[in-house]
Amino acid sequence: MTRKCLAIACVVLLVVSLAGCATESGYYDPARSAGAGALGGAATGAAIGSIIGAASGHAGTGAWVGAAAGGVLGGVGGALYASHRNSEIRSSQAAAQANNYQGQGNVVSVDNVSASPGMARPGQQIMLSADYTILTPDNQPVSANLVREIRYQGNLVGSPYQTTVTNTNGGFNDTVTYSLPNNATPGVYTVVTRLMSNYGTSQRDASFSVQ
Repeated sequence: MTRKCLAIACVVLLVVSLAGCATESGYYDPARSAGAGALGGAATGAAIGSIIGAASGHAGTGAWVGAAAGGVLGGVGGALYASHRNSEIRSSQAAAQANNYQGQGNVVSVDNVSASPGMARPGQQIMLSADYTILTPDNQPVSANLVREIRYQGNLVGSPYQTTVTNTNGGFNDTVTYSLPNNATPGVYTVVTRLMSNYGTSQRDASFSVQ
């Protein structure tokens, strides 16, 4: 009976965890995910704690301990990214000259990406940087979704990071720090940077290694 209850609890945990990461647009929102993850983790932890506590004859204590543990675990995934900055690095005229742009069509592209330092240890912070260009004939503001994914051996590590950037013509730099988990597996990690707009999608990859 106890094994059956634990199996049900694990299913509930999976559903709540996934719900905490989604938004109405289908994209990841770091701030909402951290809060929803913590709340969802606490609620799920309480439910699992109650099940385990009931099986052992201490339902109240089980719920309290489960909520505390669930809240901590649920908030971890949303707290890996911080210190986001977006700034102009090239004027509209300079960006047009660099791209030989004379008002033909729309340009929304990722020009360069990097991850620094290139060699890190578990628990260390990695700065993820992306230079991108926006050029349109009428110089109207363009909103685009800038998404970053950390992958190890092709598999997604944690949740993606997304921010919405809105800029007129020019060149821009976007940075965010990523904190490696303390139990990060040694090896090479790929940082996938993707800029998505109504004019198309542009992507570039960078990498860093964990010792």
